[in-house]
Amino acid sequence: MSIENRISIKVDGAKREAIETNLNGLKTELSTLLIALSAAEKKDLPKIGEHYMDFVDRAFEGAEKNPELVPPYLKLDEVKVDMEAWKLLHAIERDLERLVSLLGDTATLSGSESYSSMLSFYNFLKQAAKDGVPNAKPLYNSLKHYFPGTGNKSNANKTEEE
Repeated sequence: MSIENRISIKVDGAKREAIETNLNGLKTELSTLLIALSAAEKKDLPKIGEHYMDFVDRAFEGAEKNPELVPPYLKLDEVKVDMEAWKLLHAIERDLERLVSLLGDTATLSGSESYSSMLSFYNFLKQAAKDGVPNAKPLYNSLKHYFPGTGNKSNANKTEEE
């Protein structure tokens, strides 16, 4: 039986260091811009998506062209700053979401392949231990605690007694 190997990523020290440096740089640059909201704060805020940004843009344009209609408590300069910030942060968020999705998929596949391979080895080792292959039983015994409750009680007791 052959296990399909769909991924093989080797990251040397220089590449790892470059990734960490860039990630730290991104964190540093964004940390001065970002705030954290509680779940309650998020829940209470009106949400904007791309479909409402068109409304915001058109309404803002109308407010700029008709300043006599703008209530005195609205500061259009601040609205413009918030609009531009949202556009920039939303674009960064979309890029990062795509990157995080690819990162998650790649990590999932890497982890799945290593787990599947070692599960195959473990099952082979289990049989080798039953067959009395030298050195198989101690290694099998050191790994079997990762799978508690597998097999029936009589087999578990029998294996422990051997």
